[in-house]
Amino acid sequence: MIVSKTSGQIAALLEQPGVASVEVDVGALLADEGWDREIARVAEVADQRLRAGQDIAIFTSRRLVTGTDAESSLAIGRRVSAGLVAIVRAITVRPRYLLAKGGITSSDTATRGLDVRRALVLGQILPGVPVWRLGPESRYPEMVYIVFPGNVGGPGALAEVVAALR
Repeated sequence: MIVSKTSGQIAALLEQPGVASVEVDVGALLADEGWDREIARVAEVADQRLRAGQDIAIFTSRRLVTGTDAESSLAIGRRVSAGLVAIVRAITVRPRYLLAKGGITSSDTATRGLDVRRALVLGQILPGVPVWRLGPESRYPEMVYIVFPGNVGGPGALAEVVAALR
């Protein structure tokens, strides 16, 4: 099974010129021996692209991985979310902005990846897509952070947001 709405939005984003991409291997995040290597690989590519002034899309492999029951599926989701947070923490180059897709992903990225305790909500960049300015205690004070819920927007919504931020 593939997560279709987000996958379509990512595909449209990656068609935009100047958007670099790196796919996070979910299988590597789920394997104890692959975790550190995958975090380091993705963070290194992100740092290189950010240093070059590019926008970069970091996304998980699009095949949905589920467990044998609800509890194990939740554990997989938590592990992947923790991997994304670890990637954000491992990136050493300050991005111009950060957009997180998905409700839980956005929350975990803000609180655990960026150490956000306070933010000023500047408004919406698209209906249902709030834009924050991060507080002074955060890892990147004053950075713009976009909270993009999982089931919001049409096929070109991510591409529209990134184009507006350029």
